[in-house]
Amino acid sequence: MENSDISKNLLKGFKGTYNELICQDDFSTDGHPLPNRQDQQQVSLGMLSALLLVVDIGLGVQYSKVSEKYGPLYQNLTHISSELEHLRATHSNMIHAKEEALTVLQKELQKVNKTSGQLGSAKHTGMELQRQVESLQGQKMALQSSVNEFVESCGRCLPGWKLLNSVCYYFPLSNSIPLKTWDRSRDSCIKKGADLAIINSEEKQEFINKAIQALRYSSGSWHLTGFWIGLKEEEDKEGTWAWLDGTKLTQGYWADGEPNDDMNNEDCAAIYSKNHPKASWDAMKTWNDAPCRYALKWICEMKAKAA
Repeated sequence: MENSDISKNLLKGFKGTYNELICQDDFSTDGHPLPNRQDQQQVSLGMLSALLLVVDIGLGVQYSKVSEKYGPLYQNLTHISSELEHLRATHSNMIHAKEEALTVLQKELQKVNKTSGQLGSAKHTGMELQRQVESLQGQKMALQSSVNEFVESCGRCLPGWKLLNSVCYYFPLSNSIPLKTWDRSRDSCIKKGADLAIINSEEKQEFINKAIQALRYSSGSWHLTGFWIGLKEEEDKEGTWAWLDGTKLTQGYWADGEPNDDMNNEDCAAIYSKNHPKASWDAMKTWNDAPCRYALKWICEMKAKAA
């Protein structure tokens, strides 16, 4: 039996004995008188004291065993509570450190974003500078070419004319110079001591093609971007083309599908700086037949002076 059960039984017995003493009559059931009331109370108190002593001893033993059994648990609980407080403090410190680290990280990210923006701006500026350098290099090459041409043609061609071998060529690109028909264009060349250009070799075709491409001449409509040349269809000889010096055309550089003499009214030839709308672009196929009454630019040529 457990000590707690023993204590409970002692207390129960004590209560029963006490009740019996209190409730007992002054006289016994057999007719003999009981001791006087004072003696009875003294006996009862003595017995109560003995019972209380026994209960007290039982409770002491019980408390000792409880202390022996649960004392280590209490010590463990105290230790665990201490450890828990330590962990709470450590956790609080870690949260604080984390908040500080996040603050530092945000500041660093702001710096990185700012640096990235500056880097992007610098990259854009670098690309823009590279484009400017490339543009300047292109201009330099063009100027160098112009200088070389000028040095080569100096004294041999009129100002503004381009020299190829022993022939000078003129391209009237100024906006102040109006477009002209084939006949009026030829008259303008003749007044300069020249005539419309004769392109009777691949070298001339390539030279003039590059020249008009470099000039970047443009107009609102494709058919108005041409330059009259000294090639015309002979009268009463449909399909026969001849140069102004009287030689028949043997090798032409017509765009695909040309000459087509559209509406039987295209008897003059022009060279174009833009792609023919009905053909894939070929730098060597740039001629087209057009009505001689069209107003276009033109190309003059004249013999260069001796070097």
